[in-house]
Amino acid sequence: MTHRLLSYSVPRSILVGVFAVALIGCSGSGTQLAAERSAASVEAYFTALQTLQGSETSIELGLRNFTQTYADLTADDLAERIDDVYAPSLFFNDTVHTFNDRASLKAYMAKTGANLSKSNVTIHQTIRDGQDVFVRWTMYFETSEGDDAIRSTSIGISHLRFNDEGQVVVHQDYWDSASALYAHLPLVGTVIRAAQDRLAE
Repeated sequence: MTHRLLSYSVPRSILVGVFAVALIGCSGSGTQLAAERSAASVEAYFTALQTLQGSETSIELGLRNFTQTYADLTADDLAERIDDVYAPSLFFNDTVHTFNDRASLKAYMAKTGANLSKSNVTIHQTIRDGQDVFVRWTMYFETSEGDDAIRSTSIGISHLRFNDEGQVVVHQDYWDSASALYAHLPLVGTVIRAAQDRLAE
C-alpha cells in the first residue's frame, strides 16, 4: 500500500525533499530553497497569465466539460476527457505539480485516477471576471479500501481560462495540499502536523 500511495502523490524525489527539509529544520539553506521554489511557482503563474490569454466565447462549454471530468477522476475514460478539457499548450498547477503541455498532464491525471478508489469534486460557486473564471469546490477522495486508506475532504478554488474551443489554457489551484494530502502520509504527516501545531501556538 505504501508504494502505491507514494507513486500516486509523492514521487520519491519530493519525499526525499520533505525529509531533507525536516532534518535541516529552520536552517538558512532549507528556508532559502523553499523560498526559491515558492518564488519560481509564483513567477510561472504570472508569466502564464501574460502569455496565455483566455476567451469568453466558450466558457459555458469549458465549465461543463471541466465539471463532468472532475466529478470522477476514477472514470475509465479519464485520459480521453483530459484531451477534450485541456488545450495542447497550457499552464497547470495543482500545488503539487506544474505542467505546460497536455500530454504530461494526461499521464499525471491517468496515474492519479488509477491510484484512487473514490473521487469526487463538487462545484459550489463560479465567479467570472472577463476571461478569468474562479471555481469554488469541495474535493473528496480515497486511495484504497481498509485501514490504510486515505480519506480526505478538502476545499479549494481553481482559477481557469479557456480558449475559443472551450479548452482550459490556465488552471491554477488554490488548495491546502499539506492538510488534504501530505498530512495523511506516514512519517511525512507527522512532521507536517507537528509544524501546523507549532504555528498554531
